[in-house]
Amino acid sequence: MVKYNIYIICKNEEIFLEKVKEINSKYKSKICHIQWIPAEYLKLTQCNKKMLKDLNTRYNTQQKKILAKLGTIGAHRKALLAIYMNKTNNNIILEQDANFSDKLPPPPNISCYMGGWIIPPQITKAGKIIPDVKPKKGLNDIHYDKFHVLMAHALFIKTHEEALELFQSTITEKVKNYDVHLIDLQFFKKYYYPPIFVQGKHVSEIDKVTNKNDQWTYFYGLKKKETKNYKKNRTIKKRRNNTKRK
Repeated sequence: MVKYNIYIICKNEEIFLEKVKEINSKYKSKICHIQWIPAEYLKLTQCNKKMLKDLNTRYNTQQKKILAKLGTIGAHRKALLAIYMNKTNNNIILEQDANFSDKLPPPPNISCYMGGWIIPPQITKAGKIIPDVKPKKGLNDIHYDKFHVLMAHALFIKTHEEALELFQSTITEKVKNYDVHLIDLQFFKKYYYPPIFVQGKHVSEIDKVTNKNDQWTYFYGLKKKETKNYKKNRTIKKRRNNTKRK
């Protein structure tokens, strides 16, 4: 039986062990190895200000957000190197806030996104639903001329050679946000549907703002997430319709 190797990026061992417990409680028979990749939280000092120029981003991006993005890249580099050093195949790299949203299938036969947000090719238009994207269950092609898959909270990397290739692609004078870098590189040709993982709602460690990634990654943003109010209103509407029929 072909099994997964999972690399989890998180800030401390306690959180890592909680994630391991959750995964093993559901899929222990499908997992060969789970490894902690410590998250990177960079601090700006007088000596390392040049580091801010390493990220290719908009001129008005706040310093703390640049540090957060560079930290993300650094953590993913560590995960990619760990895969290569361990010589493991069928690897999943998870960020700390990646949560299961569907059953874990057998390892796909090609590297792919196992969750994300489908957006138009122009990233500034993210949030607009692309009507002609109708994925089937399992692996689907990414048509980069029509749409992109954004976010890097759940990546499946088939071989350790590919992990090294991806790591080497980030060693450059300037690098974009990691999820945007993956898009530019067109490294992943496929995405798995329905998503195996969504990115959970959480408060940013940097700017203390609660994100909406749980909504954006719900079925890749192709469906509206049903909030408690939405479900309540739908139930009331259904009851009214049933009353009218009577």
